Amino acid sequence: VLFGTEEGPGILVVGNAANNGNANEFGPNRVARIDGFSITGADHGGGVFASGYARNLQVSNNRIYSNQGTYGGGIRVGHVTLLDGEDLTDSQNRNVRIQYNQISQNGSMEGAGGGIALYTGADGYQVRENTVCGNFSTSDGGGIGHLGLSDGGIIANNAILFNQTFNQGVGVNGGGLFIGGAAPIAPAVLSEGSGNVEVLANLIKGNQAGAGDGGGIRTQFVNGMDVSSSRNNPGRWFRINLVNNFVVDNMAGLAGGGISLQDTAQAFIRHNTVAHNDSTATVGAAFAPNSPNESTAQPAGIVSRAHSSALAAAFGNAPQVQAFRAFSNPTLANNIVWHNRSFYWKNDATCDPATSATPCFGLYPRVGEPFNEPVVYDDLAVMGTAGCLDPRNSILTVLSDGCTYHASNLAADPLFVAGYFNGSPGQTVVINETTTSLATAPAFDEGGNFIDVRFGPLTPTGDYHLQDGSPAECLGAAGTGVTTDADGQARPITTNCTNPALPVTNPDAGADERG
Repeated sequence: VLFGTEEGPGILVVGNAANNGNANEFGPNRVARIDGFSITGADHGGGVFASGYARNLQVSNNRIYSNQGTYGGGIRVGHVTLLDGEDLTDSQNRNVRIQYNQISQNGSMEGAGGGIALYTGADGYQVRENTVCGNFSTSDGGGIGHLGLSDGGIIANNAILFNQTFNQGVGVNGGGLFIGGAAPIAPAVLSEGSGNVEVLANLIKGNQAGAGDGGGIRTQFVNGMDVSSSRNNPGRWFRINLVNNFVVDNMAGLAGGGISLQDTAQAFIRHNTVAHNDSTATVGAAFAPNSPNESTAQPAGIVSRAHSSALAAAFGNAPQVQAFRAFSNPTLANNIVWHNRSFYWKNDATCDPATSATPCFGLYPRVGEPFNEPVVYDDLAVMGTAGCLDPRNSILTVLSDGCTYHASNLAADPLFVAGYFNGSPGQTVVINETTTSLATAPAFDEGGNFIDVRFGPLTPTGDYHLQDGSPAECLGAAGTGVTTDADGQARPITTNCTNPALPVTNPDAGADERG
């Protein structure tokens, strides 16, 4: 067991700048490896800090828990604010591999990433088969945060569970996973972008962005200078691939309980299950001016926001870029986007807390006893500008919600093995019902984000695989290049299809290929 120091990280990794990119950074035929440790108690620098030139570092088979860092709590790779002239420093931490770790109950104050923090220059990183659970950040990315330009990253086969972002003074995003380029250093200047990132076959569950967007996943400033340098060539822009992920039972204090996209010109969202996520409208930004007692409900499943003015102005005029100009317009194919709930918060000024048998404030609709009001589902939305998302070959809650979706979609219960909705903090059982309440704790004398939401269960439970006879069987379109599911099973399994109207060579929609 390694115990962290009061002023530094548990383990500090500093590479050799003079090596100038040699693959054998730490010596001929050697790879630096941090393997088999328990690392705990660091209260300033986090559990592991790879400062720079830590090429080919491997961090594996460790328990990294209860550490605190200013810029990343569990594992931190690189720097956030360090400048090289007028540019952010490229820390040249190439090909870092983080795998088979338990990363839990760590905390971060700034940057991004309470559990794992990946900053500029971590090109070719791989974050695989970790359990990232119960981490907290007062900035973006409660579980995992990618902030800055790091091209070719892979985040795959991780369990990202019950992480949280919250800041009472400002909006912070991405309860489970945050991927973003660094914010522009000067106003109206474009971000360098994030680089290309693959997010594959993760379980992203029970996370909370309590003061912003993207309870499960948030992308932000993914594109910028890459667009301005290739205005009419989308093939040269950075892209985010989200494939085979379970994004379930997450919560956002603003919008996009499942996924939120901002300044993300190219995202490919295929074969994901985005279900039973909640948006609570409990953030200061959800309250209209002069309306301190009632917020405005926000969409809950997959949310796309209008581009910043700087990015919107960077696109060319060629026909092939018109669909990207106004808002983050992802390719949505072969997904399940199902029963994501939208709430708003209300303080009843006519209620007397001294005599009322029920709370005078809380979330509406009041889906729990004694009110049992009808639930509101709001799965897909474009915010900040006119527009519609365009899902194809997917299970949706409804086929028309102000936008009319393509005829290849289907509105039908996907028949999860054991799905559940978030409920009260003490909830410990799986119940496939909407009649459960979420608790709120407001501080009326505080400004900003003055409401926190408490929910449960906060233990791994439920099962979002498909039952036999699911309408998702063979609903997906073939030819997407996705040949396995979240469990590594082949796509398609041709013996699955029970719908004679669909080709047996089609894959199932969602993250699971039943079989």
